[in-house]
Amino acid sequence: MISRRRTLTLCLVAALLAAAATSGVFLYYIYSGPLGKIFGIISLLERNYYQPIDRDKALEGASRGVVSSLGDPYSSYMSKREWEEFQVRTSGAYSGIGVTIDVRDRYVRIATPMKGSPAEEAGLQADDLILRVDGEPVSTSDEAAARIRGPAGTPVTLTIGRGQESFDVTIIRRDIVIPASTYSMKEGNIGYIQLLSFNEHSDREVKAAVEDLKNQGAKAMILDLRYNGGGYVNQCLNIAELFVPKGPVVTLSYKNAPSETFSSKGSGLGLPLFVLVNGGSASASEILAGAIQDSGSGILIGEKTFGKGLVQGAFPLKDGSVIKLTTAEYLTPSGRSIHGNGLEPDVEVHGDEEQLQTALEMASRAIAGS
Repeated sequence: MISRRRTLTLCLVAALLAAAATSGVFLYYIYSGPLGKIFGIISLLERNYYQPIDRDKALEGASRGVVSSLGDPYSSYMSKREWEEFQVRTSGAYSGIGVTIDVRDRYVRIATPMKGSPAEEAGLQADDLILRVDGEPVSTSDEAAARIRGPAGTPVTLTIGRGQESFDVTIIRRDIVIPASTYSMKEGNIGYIQLLSFNEHSDREVKAAVEDLKNQGAKAMILDLRYNGGGYVNQCLNIAELFVPKGPVVTLSYKNAPSETFSSKGSGLGLPLFVLVNGGSASASEILAGAIQDSGSGILIGEKTFGKGLVQGAFPLKDGSVIKLTTAEYLTPSGRSIHGNGLEPDVEVHGDEEQLQTALEMASRAIAGS
């Protein structure tokens, strides 16, 4: 009788375990904790969802969700393909529509459409929000950029938010070549350098521009950082050598490591310097502008900058995917925190043309008084 009762009990336990396994609960209790929960959910989906489940895709979605749970728009999980596309985009040449994008208030925002680009021709404007790309919602600039990029000649449809309205725009991608900078000599021996981005060759271009303008007889310089959304910090530090005299440029403040200060070893520009900034000046642009302002080597003209004072590092995973993670906050040489605050210009001027005209007038007065 006891043996029979024991046999029935074992059969009942086996049945319960089988039922638990089919619901995904069994795996959860074997692998206790959050990891077990993830595998339990995937097992439940595999057994009960009405269509086949791609386990690899589900695990990648879980990885993406772990990083997004930080609530940091600048930290993201990137698949191997997304990481490769990110590297191409920051190299200065890619196929897409030609927009500079960032994140504000949790929305992907167009900082500026590039001159002559498909985006500008389609009527996209600065401060437009990119809500969806080909019907898929986007929440980070990396995710949006990866979806927008694609072979030249192919279409991409963006759902744009502008004011209280939203609408779809279909744009044909083209090959986009982004110069890091442009420069020219303005009337009155005023050199003008527009730094568009901090990509792989920005420092070489800016150094060549400074040398050429000086050789042409420049007696004052305007550095235009408007709509420059940042890029490689090492490029920013190299460029700072040209404008910031010997001394600190930026301090990186970490959570679990001592702060790290990077300094300029240069002698400064040696000319009156006027720096144009606005709400599209972010990240590396703010590092450079903040160092110039704090060192007193130049005057900031324009509008308050964006306020992105965080530095990201890339952490490769074994399958080729990458975690792009915010690892530090940066401070200006005087210890100012820029993140969420931005830089206040020394001379506040609104409007692109008005800002440039003010810089030219101030440069002319500086030359006349020298």
